[in-house]
Amino acid sequence: MKCTAIVATVVLCFLFCPLCCAEETVASLLAGYLKNDLSLKTLSADVQKQLLSQQMVQISNGFSFQISSGTISIRTGENASAAFTPSASLSLPQAGNLTFSVSSDVSVDGDDSNKSWTNTSLSASVDLYSGAMKKRKVALMKAERTVLEAKRSLQNGYLSAEKNFYSSLKSLYSVAAEIASEKKTLYDDTITFEEIKAAGYQTTAPKYRTANMKVVSDWHTIEIKQRNLERETKIFASKCGAVYDGNDALAFLPSQVPEVPAVDVLSFSREQYSGVESALWTQRINTLSREADVPVTISANTGYTFNNTRTDSDTIDGGLSVKVHDSGLAVHSGLSVPVTGDEHEPSFTMGFSLSPNQFRTAAVSNKQNAVEEELEKLSVISAQEKYDTAIISQQTALEDLEWAKKSNKEMYDLYADQERELSAYYKNGYITLSEYMSAKVNMENYRIKLLVNSIDFILYNAETSMLFCRDGELHDER
Repeated sequence: MKCTAIVATVVLCFLFCPLCCAEETVASLLAGYLKNDLSLKTLSADVQKQLLSQQMVQISNGFSFQISSGTISIRTGENASAAFTPSASLSLPQAGNLTFSVSSDVSVDGDDSNKSWTNTSLSASVDLYSGAMKKRKVALMKAERTVLEAKRSLQNGYLSAEKNFYSSLKSLYSVAAEIASEKKTLYDDTITFEEIKAAGYQTTAPKYRTANMKVVSDWHTIEIKQRNLERETKIFASKCGAVYDGNDALAFLPSQVPEVPAVDVLSFSREQYSGVESALWTQRINTLSREADVPVTISANTGYTFNNTRTDSDTIDGGLSVKVHDSGLAVHSGLSVPVTGDEHEPSFTMGFSLSPNQFRTAAVSNKQNAVEEELEKLSVISAQEKYDTAIISQQTALEDLEWAKKSNKEMYDLYADQERELSAYYKNGYITLSEYMSAKVNMENYRIKLLVNSIDFILYNAETSMLFCRDGELHDER
């Protein structure tokens, strides 16, 4: 029948036609795939965003300088005058909140001939005891951590994109392997059908019709899988930015996949396991945050004031403030000692405030901190247990991959040797076409399985690497 001739032609073309020169390499396809991956562009932009955020935190927690005119009051008319209170300050948070400041009250009457400067103060203040330094450290560490996590996300994003690429390629190879198996079935059923025809069965005989339907069904199955392979290959090519005419997927897909050595999961330390590293970081930063919440803050200031209106003289000033956070008590005091004029009696200032609710909330806060510490310890233990499970899982997976690779290689070598031997026998007429074709198709099937096996090793390496923090690779921008 005409159908039988077509089927035989398809099988022979599949078995004997070499791969087209239009074949793409894995490297070129992967490069195009990564270039077109929008998730990588998003992750890269997020790194830049976090770097800018880190700069903002560094600026806000670094030295700052401020200058102000204060409120300017202007009076017009016959008794025209102006008054303002200029000031300037320089703060150094990294030096115990050390702050230098200068301020003055300035007034000008009439045509600027009567100008006065009062309460001109030069002062400095510093925290004698507070959690400001640790709070600053925590803020900078959190900003640095955010950048690090963004870089890690980008780093793993590349691995994730590579996994998607190789998973898609593996699916295409798997369909090609299925087609190879289906074509072997097609050929075997065709030979059986030819034998039935040679035996003289009529076209209306049940045995004839059953054999014929098997051949037609086999061809239909192959055609469906082939069309699916061509469609998926075209989609895959577009994602890689490659040109594919949709005529021969096997001629387009790489005939070789790089073989990579398996990553040793034990080459990473327990502390590098992402879950453990994250739990330890959380425990560390939260501990520093709790330590920064000191129960008492003590600050001192000193300075010199020219023409102090409170004492009508120049004064040397000093002050002390104490805040007891747990009780909500705040006390501040000041001392100004005149150094000019006739009077040298010091001037005192004092004040306090009390917030009883802070005493009540402090007790609850201390209990919360204790619970948080316990939860953080449990998180570390849980992450360490997950590490142990992951090690066993990856080692077992690797053993299975190595077994599959060895088994597929043995079967490929077996069928390759058989194909070479039977090829000569067939050419000399010693064996039938079916015997030769069986070895040829099986060899092709295991060739594709070896490609899939190589991809499985690449996927295994990516999955293993993504379990751990690999900050030493972050400089690699690919």
